[in-house]
Amino acid sequence: MVCGFLFAAVVAAGQSYTKSDIVDYVQTYAGIAVEKMREHKIPASITLAQGILESAAGKSELAQNANNHFGIKCGGQWSGKTYTKDDDKADECFRKYNSPEQSYEDHTLFLQAPRYANLFSLEITDYKAWAHGLKKAGYATHPQYAERLIRIIEDYELMRYDTVSNVNYLAKSEKKQAAENTKKTAKNHIPNHSAEKKAEIVGTYRGFQQVPYPYTLRAVFINNGVHFVVAKEGDTYFSIATDVQLTIAELKKHNETLFKKQEPYVGEIIYLEKKKRYANVATHTVRQGETLHSIAQLYACKSKNISKLNKLNKQSTLKVGEVLRLR
Repeated sequence: MVCGFLFAAVVAAGQSYTKSDIVDYVQTYAGIAVEKMREHKIPASITLAQGILESAAGKSELAQNANNHFGIKCGGQWSGKTYTKDDDKADECFRKYNSPEQSYEDHTLFLQAPRYANLFSLEITDYKAWAHGLKKAGYATHPQYAERLIRIIEDYELMRYDTVSNVNYLAKSEKKQAAENTKKTAKNHIPNHSAEKKAEIVGTYRGFQQVPYPYTLRAVFINNGVHFVVAKEGDTYFSIATDVQLTIAELKKHNETLFKKQEPYVGEIIYLEKKKRYANVATHTVRQGETLHSIAQLYACKSKNISKLNKLNKQSTLKVGEVLRLR
């Protein structure tokens, strides 16, 4: 395995990278790491730390040219694509993938080998034991491999991806989780509360019913077939992304965030997946203060499609009372 070095500016596999590169890497791949944790019960923090260390935060030759983020060599049973480069020996064979996602999947399957079996008896939140267990099982030859993983995890707080909500999910099937969520939202006899408070407790938001969703403890609703949460006091895209197990980049892309430093306001709808091309209603009459973006958020559809339908451009201004086509 090829190991990296963690400093303010880092050099691994002949490629330098920075703390900013690591932050970007985490934002890009945290969602995949959590997904693989749920499927294979390997701590997401460990997977991310190994990916950072082995791939120089995605900047290594292997990561760039072979989508190989974990330095996994071909091995006798590998029948997929290959990439040759010098490592411990000249012209060594490494696995080549069609995408980083395939590399992450193969990494989790790689750890199913018998020599790593003892790791799966460890607590999924005990990243230190996992790090030392990987080194003991021979994942890497560098004597400080475990300490390097631990330092990355603690410096970038990657243990937050091994949260209680993630661990609880592992112990329950999706069917059981959905049944529990449905049961919680079915209690509609709530005395001594305002109508607004009743709606909050029962699980509705502006007419949208709360739906089962296994990836967060937040209340999740659905609009036009797209799941969303509602921003609370103090929320940022980072806090929401962490809660719903997406990257900040994914969350902002789904919500067509207009400005780099923009943060959600209290009560704003934040979509957890791609919005639809078109709305589930035919038209919308523009009201005071509305923008193309706010209308797109209201109907869970993409603003660029509204623009095309109504022949709008960047210089176009919406007029109160104007009727927009939405499909």
